[in-house]
Amino acid sequence: MTILKKWFSQLNLNFITHNHFNLLLIASFAVITLIGILNHSMWRDEVNGWLIARDSISWENFFYNINYEGHPILWYLCLWGLNQLTPNLVAMQIFHWLIAIGCLALFVVYSPFTKQQKLLFSLGYLPFYEYTLISRNYSLGILAIFGFCTCFETRHKSYILLALILAFMANTNAYCLMISIALALTLVIDYFTQNSFPYKVKPGTQNIIGALVIFWLGIILAVIMLFPPSDSTLQGGASQWFFEFDWTRFNQSLTRIWRSYILVLIPSDSNPLDLAIFAVLSLGLLGFVSTLLIKKPIALFFYLIGSLQFLAFTYLKFLGSQRHYGHLYIILIASLWIGNYYSDSKLLLNVFRNLPQKFSKIWSSWFKFVTDNKNSFLMIILYLQLIAGIVAFSRDLLTPYSASRATANFIQENNLESMIIVGSEDFTVAPISGYLNQKIYYPESKKLGSYVLFNQQRKIVDDTEILNQMSDLIKNHENANQKSMLLILNRQLNETSNNLNIEFIAEFKKAFIYNEKYHLYLVSKTTSYNQ
Repeated sequence: MTILKKWFSQLNLNFITHNHFNLLLIASFAVITLIGILNHSMWRDEVNGWLIARDSISWENFFYNINYEGHPILWYLCLWGLNQLTPNLVAMQIFHWLIAIGCLALFVVYSPFTKQQKLLFSLGYLPFYEYTLISRNYSLGILAIFGFCTCFETRHKSYILLALILAFMANTNAYCLMISIALALTLVIDYFTQNSFPYKVKPGTQNIIGALVIFWLGIILAVIMLFPPSDSTLQGGASQWFFEFDWTRFNQSLTRIWRSYILVLIPSDSNPLDLAIFAVLSLGLLGFVSTLLIKKPIALFFYLIGSLQFLAFTYLKFLGSQRHYGHLYIILIASLWIGNYYSDSKLLLNVFRNLPQKFSKIWSSWFKFVTDNKNSFLMIILYLQLIAGIVAFSRDLLTPYSASRATANFIQENNLESMIIVGSEDFTVAPISGYLNQKIYYPESKKLGSYVLFNQQRKIVDDTEILNQMSDLIKNHENANQKSMLLILNRQLNETSNNLNIEFIAEFKKAFIYNEKYHLYLVSKTTSYNQ
């Protein structure tokens, strides 16, 4: 990191005009990430939504299937629209790439950060890799957050545009639903404290009521789609919440701040000492940013509300992965962005001046430390994000994220797609269905399918059960000439059958996702079985 920091510190970008810098950065980002996303081999979480949009037999069935996904509707509507144009999965990747470019363009053109900070952010882990190369609904949410920050100043005249953005944001994913609520509360606080600031909000009563209607309709729709069916088993379904106090889980939740901001030296979730140390460090980060924003009370309010409700959800429901708790980093960036709309205020500083002398000295020392190091703090985070972004992007170029595309290509090149294809474990084989653009027989549900719904009808099966089902399939298949089937497993087959000949064909083990490495087998009747 020292080498990168030295190189970037020597990189003088002042010779490039503002407009030229923006255009160059956006264009460079677009070209590099286009190469990356076309090289990216999609995994189950990307493809399952596409398959739902592709193979839902009616609108009723479409909404029913989305309900098992744990996400609002907006991304799936986009995928449905793309499916009306083409069955090619690449369409989703190009669409997602365009969204990512839109996110970056808003940030580069309208955010208050320096050229160097914009460059570092653009090549960071989340914008450069996680929210660009992996086609999910998260980029739509980031687009809405950056759009809100861009249009925040319009609150002086009207709340309608901001309400539309918040309703859009709420329907992208659960994390952006929480962020939309935090931003709406921020607007409320801004409205009721306007006399403390050198401006006056002018929207009338009708404008405010209209904005509230738009916002709440968006929230209600998102909640309806997020509330899972009673038989959902995804992340424990609707009933699995963690209401008891557990010190380990509490520390695990706190460390999500560190994991989001600092993408190196990641603590182990199973090591109590690690968790305790990094939980304290995470509280330090939370306190540092809070102090950094103390002269911007409205921005501080958003930062604390957004971060704390996120941490509460993490503890109560789902610890999440980088793509989930990465929103804490986005909250930090959005807080700094929104804070730029306000002049410095001494409102909260005056509160701390009234502390007892002992605490006042501690506060003064801490405030001086934060003030002296605020620029270094942001730059260190941006450098660490940069390192993680370059490493992750490079890894994806060299190692397929999933072996699904390579497996599908092999099947097509060897004319095996005309066979009945049996695949297990179903959700790991689903990406192959997407790339082949055909259905696969899933032993877990005992039927042909493409997308996977995590409900109680889906049963885990072992190798013996898979071979028994294949034996019945061959016996009962209406095409007497169909004597062989293709079996795809995300593990080695460790069982045999007296009724079946099983021939190993190929394996595809080069993949980043550990359980999306595949083994292919040709399965046919034995001679004795034919008799």
